[in-house]
Amino acid sequence: MLVRDLPQTEYFTALVEIIKAISKINADTDTPLKERIKTLVYVDDKAHNIHHQLCQDFLAATPGSKNYLPTILAFWHELANAYQICLRLYQAAPNTALEADIRLITARGLHHQMRLIAWNSLRYLKPEGSVWQQGFRFYMQAEEGGVARTPLMLYPDSKVEVSCEQLLLQGCMLYLAQTDNMLHREIIAVDQLMMPLSQGIHLEKQPPIQEPVFVVNLSMPEHPQPILRGMAGKWLRYWSTNDLTSRLADLMFDLDRSVPPVLRALDAKLEREEWLALCEKLAIRWSDDGGKSLRKSERSLHSSAAQVTIGFERAAFAVKIQDIENNSANSIQEWKVNDISSTGMGLTFVGKSVEQLAIGRIVLVKTESHPLLLGAIRRILRQQNGTRVGIEIMGQNPVGVSLSEPGGNRDQPTTAIYITQPNSRKGQRWFLMPKPLAEPGREQILTAQGKSYLIRLKTPQQEFEDCSNSDFDTLSKVD
Repeated sequence: MLVRDLPQTEYFTALVEIIKAISKINADTDTPLKERIKTLVYVDDKAHNIHHQLCQDFLAATPGSKNYLPTILAFWHELANAYQICLRLYQAAPNTALEADIRLITARGLHHQMRLIAWNSLRYLKPEGSVWQQGFRFYMQAEEGGVARTPLMLYPDSKVEVSCEQLLLQGCMLYLAQTDNMLHREIIAVDQLMMPLSQGIHLEKQPPIQEPVFVVNLSMPEHPQPILRGMAGKWLRYWSTNDLTSRLADLMFDLDRSVPPVLRALDAKLEREEWLALCEKLAIRWSDDGGKSLRKSERSLHSSAAQVTIGFERAAFAVKIQDIENNSANSIQEWKVNDISSTGMGLTFVGKSVEQLAIGRIVLVKTESHPLLLGAIRRILRQQNGTRVGIEIMGQNPVGVSLSEPGGNRDQPTTAIYITQPNSRKGQRWFLMPKPLAEPGREQILTAQGKSYLIRLKTPQQEFEDCSNSDFDTLSKVD
């Protein structure tokens, strides 16, 4: 009755109540199995669209959606637990009349577990072993029932049929895509892309001949991994990504001309060039060496404390007033340098405010042994002992400069960041500014170290999460 009369406008509050109701069902040991399944499937059916809307609002960062995350995750978690209880009761007393219901709740339970893994990726969190093991239990039920490869409609309004094998492969390949340096929209795109790519790929009990081969151990709380010498056993399931990478190659060929229909059909917000870059990235990561050869420069171990200023605006203000210590939002105890190379740096953040970390966001790093460095976040991995952050270094000793409109008020300039060619790691000058200013052909007065010049901006060379990098022509000196 609670679910039947759901208030559509108050869907967040409604879902919280639904989760409480599912939890009560899970705690009630007296409910007969048939009634339990019927109730849970009904609740799942009715709440599915509300939950989906909550997910969309959260991903789009709509006002007020920041607090939705615990509820989003709790819905999948409680229902997966509920379906697992049903399977245990069924295994204790099998009933052929319930076979169709068992098949449906097995697929839904596996789906919910794989969604928890996908949302771990979106939060740059490594899934705990128990999350994988719960998913493996659902898959083993499907395999034992002989329906692991049988497609079915998960919900009455689903557009395509999926099998348990596809659902598990989707979660495994998303994990193996090494999403810790991907943007949210790229992670969502990989997740969706796996469904058309996984058609006809099977989990086998013997290693396939075609390489590369990946493996999961259904009896252990462990993530999927590339096959290693001597890996064998009755609980291991193997699959080759040879067909999958061949399909990626075909997609890349099509992407040279336009976005193919299979990608246009997905609900992913990527342009053609972004799709092409993502497919190339996946082809490498799903290959023999798993993309281990991708690092541009060899890192050397280096342990020291650091002061880190996060975000373009804060970094620009800090370099302009040349006061990193007082401007840094994080105390020196919160950041540690792990390793460094000519082009990058690995740090660990042990603070609590991980929301400020985002792929592509500008950071300013000060250590005792290096000059002031400017970089961009390229990798995030949240772990129990802190969040590992990989940074691409642009250069050292950045300068804060002022930009103002020609003929306008120079008393309220916009701050930009400039790295000269000798201080750049790539031998090119960097000129970072707020995105709204970065219009090609736009003229600005640039003021630095007491001197002013009239400049004309060129087309932005690169966009970061919170600013743009443009080059410019100097037109004249301004008094």
